[in-house]
Amino acid sequence: MIDPGNPTTIGHRRWVLSNSLGPIGIGGTDRASCMWTLTGTGKAGKPWMAWPAAGQIPLQAVSPRGTTVDSTGWTVQSDSINLANAQVTVTVDGVAQPVTVTQLGGGYGSKYAIRFNPMGWTTAAGKTYAVAVTNIPTAINYSVQIVDCP
Repeated sequence: MIDPGNPTTIGHRRWVLSNSLGPIGIGGTDRASCMWTLTGTGKAGKPWMAWPAAGQIPLQAVSPRGTTVDSTGWTVQSDSINLANAQVTVTVDGVAQPVTVTQLGGGYGSKYAIRFNPMGWTTAAGKTYAVAVTNIPTAINYSVQIVDCP
């Protein structure tokens, strides 16, 4: 889900979270892993998906083995909400945290997608991040609570 090495698409993550994800093949060793999307026959029907997702997320899921979601970017994707002009606000304890927003290339599990990266702050356990994606046809609002699962 961190998906390093794909800054213009975050393609692996987007396929995993795709409304159209159908049968997949997953393989791995102690050094690498891969995913093969066999068909796009899924019909989840979600208006949007985000990573980290709304709700409680383990810190270990967003910062495994030295690579973090902060470096690759948080993402929001949709098949129906055009995110081309999206503005993102992330708030912690009532204080807006600066982010950079980047449009992601199409054809990776969703029609529209953005990534946003923290500027000068780090995702931390014990914090709740309120995310607002605005300046789009249907605003998206959700909260992510990071928990430590030692």
